[in-house]
Amino acid sequence: MSQFALLRQHPELIYFDSAATCQVPDVVLQAYTDYYQQHHANVHRASHQLGRAATTALETARAKLAEFIGASAEQIALVASTTAALNGLAEQLPVQWQAGDEILLSSAEHHANILPWQRLAKQHELTLRYIPIDSETGELGEWRELLTPRTRVVSVTAASNITGTVFHLQPLLQAAKAQGTWTLVDAAQAAAHVPIEVHQLECDALVFSMHKLYSVNGCAVLYIRDALRDAMAPFLVGGGIVQRVSATDAELIDGIHKFEAGSPNTAAAVAAATAVDWLQQQHLQRQLVNLRQQLLEQLQQRAWLTVLPSGAQATPTISFYSDEFQAFDIAAWLDQHHIAVRAGHHCAQLLLQQWQLPAVVRISLGAYNTADQINRFLETLDAGWALFGSD
Repeated sequence: MSQFALLRQHPELIYFDSAATCQVPDVVLQAYTDYYQQHHANVHRASHQLGRAATTALETARAKLAEFIGASAEQIALVASTTAALNGLAEQLPVQWQAGDEILLSSAEHHANILPWQRLAKQHELTLRYIPIDSETGELGEWRELLTPRTRVVSVTAASNITGTVFHLQPLLQAAKAQGTWTLVDAAQAAAHVPIEVHQLECDALVFSMHKLYSVNGCAVLYIRDALRDAMAPFLVGGGIVQRVSATDAELIDGIHKFEAGSPNTAAAVAAATAVDWLQQQHLQRQLVNLRQQLLEQLQQRAWLTVLPSGAQATPTISFYSDEFQAFDIAAWLDQHHIAVRAGHHCAQLLLQQWQLPAVVRISLGAYNTADQINRFLETLDAGWALFGSD
């Protein structure tokens, strides 16, 4: 906790909500502030040294973020959020839609990867199909019969934001690519915990928000494979992406920058690159795997609650429910004791509907969590159960 200003100011707080957003280490906040104090100007268009310095800062950050997922800088657009990217992809994918065409998602999708496709489906009379999630294992269910010659897009999450399951997507993506289907991956929950190599994954696009990787809000990394980048129109139009404008027409630039109309959030990009450096230096995987296992084993010993299934590989996220102690009551009790968890449907109502659950409690661990905090959480949870849940 010594690296996190907010947690130093609130030493009593146990923050178990990192799947929603991470706390930000001092070095990342400092990089964000330093940009405004030392380099702030508009990029790619200034005729002065400060503007060139800001441009260098942005492009250096882009290169670092590209390297993080095994991409080139010319394949990385820096956008506002995962939600913005998924909406833009849905609107601008180079598909000549015909009524009856299909889009394949999974039941584990965040609403940000459902609603844009629902809107598109209504506009073009398309069919949405959903890969079920196995209620015993938490893994992707059978998808081979759902991927048909009419499937034009596969858009799937790399990891569940409820169970933490990291899905083995490569067979699905390869099968989709073999028939010429566009493939998109929402890596918002996976990127902080699972090494990503986009060329091994063989997807056409992949996106994740950096505030879930210990950075500030306002920067998401959108990877776009060359063929899709060159064929797809910009999500937004405006300043910064034009070659020439007349009274009736405009000629736009080519390349990745056409997806960054307007003034970019350079400070957030600089912070994001610093967060990647910081994250790679922490070697958190073993620590978080051990903490997750400690928590999972302890929760499974409590007969009054049920832990949702997670797959063979999982992020440090665990969700549970109790028939006697409601999710929102559990979260409120924990909050009274300075333990921050999340209760509800977690913007993933389809999965909870499939499993016939109204709400669950989610615990998602981060770099600042400890075994002692897990023990304190369990003691507080048990005290709440003794007071409110048991007969």
